[in-house]
Amino acid sequence: MRSFWSGEIAFGLVTIPAKLYTATKDLTPQFHQLHKECGTRITLVRRCPKHNRDLGWDEIGKGYEVTKGEYALFSKEELAKLEGDDAGGTIEIVEFVDPLEVDLAYVEKSYWVGPGGKNIRGYELLRSVLDETKRVALAKVKLRTRTRLALLRPRGRLFSLDMMRFAEELVAGDEIAPGEGKPASEREKQLALHLIDELSGPFDPGKHPDEYRSAVLAAVDEKVEAGQVARDQSAEAAQAGSAPAMGAKVIDLAELLSRSIQVANKPGPAKAKANAVEEAAEGTEKAKSASKKKRATG
Repeated sequence: MRSFWSGEIAFGLVTIPAKLYTATKDLTPQFHQLHKECGTRITLVRRCPKHNRDLGWDEIGKGYEVTKGEYALFSKEELAKLEGDDAGGTIEIVEFVDPLEVDLAYVEKSYWVGPGGKNIRGYELLRSVLDETKRVALAKVKLRTRTRLALLRPRGRLFSLDMMRFAEELVAGDEIAPGEGKPASEREKQLALHLIDELSGPFDPGKHPDEYRSAVLAAVDEKVEAGQVARDQSAEAAQAGSAPAMGAKVIDLAELLSRSIQVANKPGPAKAKANAVEEAAEGTEKAKSASKKKRATG
């Protein structure tokens, strides 16, 4: 697997070469917007309603809405300055925490962290001491443009880097928390505990697959078999209007067949011979037909 980030884990004065790898993939079925009349995929345009025309990327800036319809404008340079001077290639450990104290609502996305070189002593040392102390590392890491919080935790022989939300990004549930109600009876408690025991088992997410995705893929197969498939004509037009990329030989079967027919219809020695044979055969058939008519009338 190819890494998408190379850097280091900063552990006090120790730096450990490391690489990041994607640990998750989104398999949610994706639907595109099509023109129902012809099945062509629609395009989304960047349009200025004041000037009534489409815009190129070089004409588009960024603004933060301060009041309704009013924006504070920022240049690329100003936005880069706001991103800070944090090193983009460092997972900086700021403290070690008990993983049981971390609310799962903070976790957003996970990555694998592998060693960044052949010397893995520092990597193995950090992993083993975290395993032994039952701790995880709270770290700061800058991916792309923004510095984020993350949990660095051992997972088998690797580390997992779990990107986290900031505290202010969680919505408090105080307003919807239930008030004091009538407590459950002892019998109700015992029945609930018994039900929990009956439904308890080892954690295995593989036992609970994505039924929606399976249903969508099955429905897609049915539509393909029934011929209920629309062809994106805009893609065909774009392909017809552009030359094939170098190194990618595009084979158009219909064009090859047309050219083959043209070659077959060209006059030449072989073609002339074939035509002569064909004409002779036609003459023989005509002679046979005339002979049959003559015998019938005689």
